[in-house]
Amino acid sequence: MPPLFRALLLPCLLLLLAACTARPGPEVLTPHPGALSSAAEDAQVIRIYAATNRALAAGFEGQPAFATSYRYYDISVPPGRAQGRITYPGATPDPETDYLVTASGVLDRAAFLAETRGAGGPQRDLALYVHGYNTSFQEALFRLAQISAEAHERVAPVLFSWPSRGKALDYESDRQAALFSRNALRDLVTGLTAGNRPLVVFGHSMGGFLVVETLRDLKLAGQAQVLAQLDVVLAAPDIDLFVFASQLETLGPLPRPILVLTSQGDRALGLSSRLAGGRPRLGAVPAASPMVGAAARRAGVQIIDISSVQADPLGHQRYIGMVELYARAEAEPPELRVPGAFIFDALSRSLEAQ
Repeated sequence: MPPLFRALLLPCLLLLLAACTARPGPEVLTPHPGALSSAAEDAQVIRIYAATNRALAAGFEGQPAFATSYRYYDISVPPGRAQGRITYPGATPDPETDYLVTASGVLDRAAFLAETRGAGGPQRDLALYVHGYNTSFQEALFRLAQISAEAHERVAPVLFSWPSRGKALDYESDRQAALFSRNALRDLVTGLTAGNRPLVVFGHSMGGFLVVETLRDLKLAGQAQVLAQLDVVLAAPDIDLFVFASQLETLGPLPRPILVLTSQGDRALGLSSRLAGGRPRLGAVPAASPMVGAAARRAGVQIIDISSVQADPLGHQRYIGMVELYARAEAEPPELRVPGAFIFDALSRSLEAQ
């Protein structure tokens, strides 16, 4: 197959795959306060706090705003849900099968920080989720509800939604929107860690790029105390491998090593690499390579290859299958978060050092 034909065919395949799944519009954010009934008594309702620098006038549909707005959403998670799948409400929502917004509200910054402070505690991790490329506000919100449900109430979820256009061919536009969002995310992380409060920061795909750029900005601003409170997880990070090495030169090792979840056969990252002239992506780095393991140990980073975890068609959402295992432990043994490269075996649920 000629190289030019392959280059044109791959984006078309991605568009066809996206078209096979109906994507939700902003109408799914409409609350259904009376939807829950005795028929769905076991439905779990999760409160998500959302901060976004998307423009409200555009319905959070991808236009940037210089001011951050704050909200909360109560989302009912269906009791009979299929792992890894989100069913959005239609004209007649059913809490037995659909994810539903049951309540929502607007907050100012002070109220947002006060409520998120109260949402955590000794039994729950305050976790900030930063979504990836080609993601709408509502998709990110419902995805975080799904992740939180799989985490079995171990996390108090907070969403940062940057102004992704939510379109498969707007890759470069989304990258610029991520760069635009560094100040907003830095301000949010600083607020959430006030008073030396620990915070898990989970960045997926291009959201991982935004997270590391923000960490670098915090380092350059002398915010070592903020960085000391962070537990950073990057899932399938869409970061140029050489750019990541440069970012780490500035950032230096964190008190808790950055955890990077990688996999082979991630078609979304394969496309990203092609768009960048074949430059390798961090989320596809081969953990079995001795050079990768040595580099990870020097940089103070833990890389875990999760290719054995069941994946979506693009292989870009494998981290969802890891969430339950990662969040279930009451206390993670210190020796499990050490720099280096590891391969995760889904059958034995064990890590093999490389």
